[in-house]
Amino acid sequence: MQDFLKAVIRAQLELAVFQKAFILIKVTPGHEEEVVDNLMKIQEVREVHIVPGNYDILAVVSSKKEVAIGSDEKVYRLVLEKIEKIKHVQDTNTMVSQFSKMK
Repeated sequence: MQDFLKAVIRAQLELAVFQKAFILIKVTPGHEEEVVDNLMKIQEVREVHIVPGNYDILAVVSSKKEVAIGSDEKVYRLVLEKIEKIKHVQDTNTMVSQFSKMK
């Protein structure tokens, strides 16, 4: 059993890659900066932008891909357990990146 667990851990370390997701957040009017400050306290949040349009904030998050727990599930848990519980967050729309290029 220990060999199996060691193999799983080794595989997780070797396959660890970060998954980026973009989360649009609707906020109670007038509370955008308060929500931005609270978002920046979350470890997985890399960037936060106040944007015009149907949503008020764009958060960029990064989660580690692993063998045991998929990155999509980690992003889902992050949104449900942390972001949506922030006071004044009214709605979210999450987009998980499938392919990215950066310059």
